[in-house]
Amino acid sequence: MASTTVGSGLSIRPLPLPSQIIAEGRSAIVLRWILSRSLTLSIMMFAHEADVSGDVVYYARSLHQMFSGGTLRDTLQEYPLPVLGLLLPQFLLGLLNQVAFTVLFVVSMLAVDAIFTMFLWRGDGLRRGDATNIWLWFVPAIGPLAYFRFDLVPAMLAGGAVLVAVRRPALAGGLTAVGAAIKLWPAVMMPAFLIRRADRRQVLTGFLATGLSLALLSLVIGGVDRIVSPLKWQSARGLQIESIAATPLMAARAIAHHTWTLGISRYKAWEIFGPGVSGMVAFSTACTAAGAGLLVALWWRAHKVPGATAETLGWVFLATALIVTVTNKTLSPQYLLWLGGPIAALAVRAPGNHEVRSFGRALLITALLTQIVYPIGYQGLTHTGFLLPLWTLVLIVRNLLMLWLTWFAIRQVWTQTRRDVASRNAG
Repeated sequence: MASTTVGSGLSIRPLPLPSQIIAEGRSAIVLRWILSRSLTLSIMMFAHEADVSGDVVYYARSLHQMFSGGTLRDTLQEYPLPVLGLLLPQFLLGLLNQVAFTVLFVVSMLAVDAIFTMFLWRGDGLRRGDATNIWLWFVPAIGPLAYFRFDLVPAMLAGGAVLVAVRRPALAGGLTAVGAAIKLWPAVMMPAFLIRRADRRQVLTGFLATGLSLALLSLVIGGVDRIVSPLKWQSARGLQIESIAATPLMAARAIAHHTWTLGISRYKAWEIFGPGVSGMVAFSTACTAAGAGLLVALWWRAHKVPGATAETLGWVFLATALIVTVTNKTLSPQYLLWLGGPIAALAVRAPGNHEVRSFGRALLITALLTQIVYPIGYQGLTHTGFLLPLWTLVLIVRNLLMLWLTWFAIRQVWTQTRRDVASRNAG
């Protein structure tokens, strides 16, 4: 760009155009993404996190059995049938080889991550701020696990739905339906997108058109039993050791470890067995029902605001995800991914917001503690060595932070809806 010379010969260089700022920012963000993701994957080597690849190995073995005489209906029954659409391409491209499948799976998750980062970067505009930073830090905090579970896909879809909810509500409904078809939980988020009265028809159209198409395809391929198998699987599971409901028993086990036993159940999860377990499962069920009632109250409160803002919608979404997570009898480390995408998207819609930043920082700490619990400390947590109290304490702190995040999100929904009503009355 040419410079301008004034009287004394002083050269003044014009300010860069917005397009130049964006171009420079793009190079910087690509470099930061490469460095942060290299760090994330290198953690596997230095922190001995090879165990995180276990689920991908399980996917590969299940698909190999399907091609060795099994059936599509009997493969990965704990997941909705459309999940196979995420896994089969890599398995076939890798020529049914487990190692090749693992590499291709990780590469595909890196691609999903890169695409979502790009959308966040573009959404940040010239601010280049909170949204991109939250996501860039969040993935290393949760660790390599992010690339060895397909939960990154519904997390990205959830974040994408929050991003487009106000401007393209039909697309938000469609993304939610795809997420629900892959991992059931996004279906619970649907009421959050219905709080904006003007957008309801479009949201429902996108959700139903996409959801019914996928459901019909699943019905034709797998039958009714295959459609309901994930629901049966989830309902039959026991008390997972990382769940909020299991925390008091895990704390007691750290002191009297002979009273309770841990084991991998037929549902491929570490569960706790012993006194009080059935009571805590019942308590979790009661909390789930109470949580559902609370969600209805929050949705109704937000529904009464005719023009709820994108920020309000984002907080309703996060509150819903957290209430569903903390009241459940199961809680796996990858569930934290469900929160990372939406909070980053919310940072786009509420730039510079202090509450979003506070929530984001707390979520980063929660994600880091989750990585310390699994996989770093999982061996010590599931056995009875001398470090058992330490690893149990980390789990307790992580779960307390989960409860605090839930309270924080609920409070924000309450505050945001009050502000929206006050703004409307003032207008």
